[in-house]
Amino acid sequence: MGYPRLRLAPFCLLSFAALVLSLFITARPASAASATLLWTSPGDNGSAARVYYYDLRISTSSITGTDTLSWWNAATRIPMAGKTPLAPGSLETLVLTGLINGAKYYAILKSADSQLNWSRYSNVATFIGVTAITGVDAAGVPGLVLGAPRPSPTTGRADVNLDLPSSMNVEASVFDAQGRLVRTLDHGVLAGGPHILHWDGRLDQGQSAVSGVYWIRVAAAGIIKRQKIVVVR
Repeated sequence: MGYPRLRLAPFCLLSFAALVLSLFITARPASAASATLLWTSPGDNGSAARVYYYDLRISTSSITGTDTLSWWNAATRIPMAGKTPLAPGSLETLVLTGLINGAKYYAILKSADSQLNWSRYSNVATFIGVTAITGVDAAGVPGLVLGAPRPSPTTGRADVNLDLPSSMNVEASVFDAQGRLVRTLDHGVLAGGPHILHWDGRLDQGQSAVSGVYWIRVAAAGIIKRQKIVVVR
């Protein structure tokens, strides 16, 4: 079985799930920061069989050298009893609340099969607890709107509509199903109003993206939006 991987924007008895970590800023009291973890659910023994359990731990302490076990035993265990793993390859999310505003956190994820064979540790994800809310007005209107990619499935090229309420710094990227950044579509300040993001179906290195599931991700003013796209070659 593979093993999971955490990422800030990625288990070896169990399949490795690429865990993407990103900040999803919400309106909360100043003392209650939050962040959202994302990862691609792993499979059992590299097959389509799903895993049964997750174990997620976070801490404000970093890992000393290679002593991950000591860190793991001392870290805070996040309740996951109500988190049923999805089918392999599915995007999973978990909102962490009650964080300390401005504090730096470290997170590691493990997964297990039905016989409680646990995976190895994922990589270490780091993030900052955030409480601010930007890009959302008093009525709760979304600060930006990201349309569905078209066409999807696609054999290569695709366009995505993006509407911004005002001028803001935008980072538009493509991630693969393992949570790895494979292409940057735009990075910089865009004017308010409608835009069209273009993906030519290629990776940053220039080669064509292989068949599979990808995610178009746009981050602007503390808001993160994602849309799934399927490439068929």
